Amino acid sequence: MPETKQQKQPLSRELIVDTAFRMIDEKGYRAFTMRALGAELGVSAMAFYAHFSSREEMLAAVCSKFMDTLDTDPIPGERWDDTLRRTMPSLRNGYLRYPNIAEISLDDSVAWLGLAKHTEKIVNLHLSQGMPEDIFRKAWAMVDAFLTGFTGNEAAMIRSATQDDFPDEDSLPEWQRVVRSAYTDESFVNGIEIIIEGVKSIAAPDPCEWYTPLGAADGGAGQGDTGEPLASEAR
Repeated sequence: MPETKQQKQPLSRELIVDTAFRMIDEKGYRAFTMRALGAELGVSAMAFYAHFSSREEMLAAVCSKFMDTLDTDPIPGERWDDTLRRTMPSLRNGYLRYPNIAEISLDDSVAWLGLAKHTEKIVNLHLSQGMPEDIFRKAWAMVDAFLTGFTGNEAAMIRSATQDDFPDEDSLPEWQRVVRSAYTDESFVNGIEIIIEGVKSIAAPDPCEWYTPLGAADGGAGQGDTGEPLASEAR
């Protein structure tokens, strides 16, 4: 039976999540087990259930920790399309930085719980800007499909490229080389702009003058705030 490491500090939700985050980031999601986590912290696997009701709840907390690293906070006076240009690359960069952590979001048993806080935050951000709900639903579908497909495939390629049996790029069939070379910074930026133009087309003739309320940084627009930008902030 493998020896467990000496526990150096009291077990807590934060310590468990931080340790699991580090282990998954270093060794991969599929290699992660509660037994290995227990050995790392010097406790039995059952000790975690004093802090989490299930393995899925703990992994969802790891996923939430990852989402908290993204640049998705509201910026008072920011226009909706600039919000997309800021938040979407932040999510992609997070997936590129932590491809093993990002794989948690592909696990159906964990993803919804782990992404719930992030999803609510993004939905409220755009609705508070004044984007009509029916328009936002269509925009959400476009953004979600694009981000899921682009970042998911890109992160998967990064993970596979670290494997010893990963084939040399020159030995791949032409169609595989084309697909792999499609995931570039330029392609991602182009995708964002296509989505923005799509939203404008769907919303027409609405001028799409939607902005984050000026009091958003304080938890919402104050009395009298309209959500319109200051003259100095207007583009």
